[in-house]
Amino acid sequence: MYDNCKKFNVGIYLRLSQEDEKHGQSESIGNQKDFITCYVIEQGWNIVDVYIDDGFSGLNFDRPDFKRMVSDIEAGRINLVITKDLSRLGRDYIDTGYYLERYFPQKNVRYIAINDGIDTFAQNGNNDMSPFKAVINDMYAKDISNKVRTALHTKKLKGEFIGSVAPYGYKKDPNNKGKLIIEEETASIVKRIFSMFIAGDTKLGIANKLSSYGVPTPSQSKNLKATQQRNKGVWSEVTITRILTNPTYIGNLTQNRGRKVNYKVDSRINLPYAEWIIVENTHEPIISKEDFDMARRIMAKKNYVYKDNKPAHLLTGIAKCGSCGGSMTFAKESPTRTYLVCYTWRKHAKLGLCTSHSMRESYAEQQIIETLRETATKHINKAKLLAGAQKDNSYVISAQREIAELDRQLEQIKDIISNLYKDKVKGIVSELDYMEMSKKFNSERENLVNQVNGLQTEIARHGEMNDNQTIIENALERFLSFENIDRQTLAILVNKIEICKDKKIKIHFNFHV
Repeated sequence: MYDNCKKFNVGIYLRLSQEDEKHGQSESIGNQKDFITCYVIEQGWNIVDVYIDDGFSGLNFDRPDFKRMVSDIEAGRINLVITKDLSRLGRDYIDTGYYLERYFPQKNVRYIAINDGIDTFAQNGNNDMSPFKAVINDMYAKDISNKVRTALHTKKLKGEFIGSVAPYGYKKDPNNKGKLIIEEETASIVKRIFSMFIAGDTKLGIANKLSSYGVPTPSQSKNLKATQQRNKGVWSEVTITRILTNPTYIGNLTQNRGRKVNYKVDSRINLPYAEWIIVENTHEPIISKEDFDMARRIMAKKNYVYKDNKPAHLLTGIAKCGSCGGSMTFAKESPTRTYLVCYTWRKHAKLGLCTSHSMRESYAEQQIIETLRETATKHINKAKLLAGAQKDNSYVISAQREIAELDRQLEQIKDIISNLYKDKVKGIVSELDYMEMSKKFNSERENLVNQVNGLQTEIARHGEMNDNQTIIENALERFLSFENIDRQTLAILVNKIEICKDKKIKIHFNFHV
C-alpha cells in the first residue's frame, strides 16, 4: 500500500507527435494538460512544473522537455510524474520499460498513467499489464510507420518529390511542393562540377577547388545542421560523387537512394542502385544526358594507386581477358618489365577456368596508342575541329554570366554597408549592431569575391587555349598523337580492351568507328 497523505511534488508530462495530431482534438496538448491538472487538484498534490514535448515522436526519449524533467528528478524537485496514458510517456517498449521498472523505482519516483490505471505506488493488475501495453504502443508505432512509408513509396513511384530539402541545384516549386524547379545560383555550380570532372579533374580536386573558391557547400546553401560540423564550408569527395551519380540532374527524379535503419533508429543506410526509384522527365534538367553518361563512364574505370603513390596502371579496370571476360591483373617480372595476366587463371589455375596467356604491359599500351592514332587520322577532320574549338566558348560565357550575377550581389552588399554606416551616424543603428551586421556582410562579400576570383582563374585557363591558332593547332596535334594519354582520357574513349590468347588486342570504343 502507498501513503496518499505523503507530499507529492508533481511533474506533468505532455507529449504530442505529428502523427497524433491527426487523431483530433482529444489528443491535443491543451486537453492533456486540463485533464491531468484537474486530476492533480482533486488529489490535493502540488504541481511543480509542466513539461511539454509538442511534435516529438514517442519512439525515442531524446526530447528536450523530457530531459529537463529527468534533470528535475535528479535535483529532487519532483517525486511524481503523471501522463494522460502510457503512450504519452513513450511508444518504445524497451525504453518505456526501463523508466517504469528501473529508473523511477531507483529514484523513488511515483508514476501514474491515468487512463491506463497505472500507478507504480499501488498494488493493482494494471501495473502488471504495463509491459503488454508498452508492447502494444510499440506495435502501433510500427504500424503507423509502415503506413507512412507505404504512402511515401507510392508518391515516389508517381514521380512526386517527397524530401524535406530539394537536391542541390534545385528548389521546390512554391505552387507544387512535389515538383522541382531549377535554382540558378547552385545549378551553375552543378554544371561546373560536371564540366571539371569530364575535363579531367578528380573528385577530390574538384572538392578542393570549390572549397578554395569559397563556394558554399550544399548543406550551407540549404541552411542544414551539417554546416555546424568541424570542417565548415569544406566540400568533400563524397558530396561530389553524390552529385555526379544523381540522375535527378538529367530530369529524372531519383529517390530511395537511402533509408532509415528502422522506425526507431534515425541513422540511414545507402541503398544499391537497383533499389533506387527513378521516374523520367519529371522536371527541367541541369545536365545533358550525354555529359551525365560520360561522367558515369569515367567513374566506372577505377583509379588504383600504388602504395608509394605512383600513378595507377594505364589499363587498370579497362583490360579484360578475351577468353573468360575477367579482369587482367599485373605481374611484375623486373623493375622495367610488367605483364598483363588473366586474374582468373592466376588465382584458380588448377581449376582450368582459363589459360595462362599474358602480354607485356608496354606492348599492349603501344598497340592501343597506335590504334587510337590510326582511328583519329581516319575519322577526325582537323580543320573542322579547329574551327569548332575556337567557337566552343560555352563554359566561358556561362562563367561570365555567373560573374555578372556575383558582381550584382557585391554591389548590393556595398550599398547595404554604405546605408548601414549612414544609419549608424544618424543614430538609427547602435554601434554594437553596426559592428555585428557589418561583420556579417563583409564576410559575405569576401565569400563572393573568392568565387569571382575562382571563376576568373578558370576563364583564364580556358582563354590560354584560345589565344591564337598556333597554340590550338599544337595542342590538337599533341592530343591526336596520344603521346601522353592518361587514364581519364582513355576511359572517355575506350569501354574495354580484350587481351586474347593469340596475342591480339580487341578495342571496344565508346563511339562508333
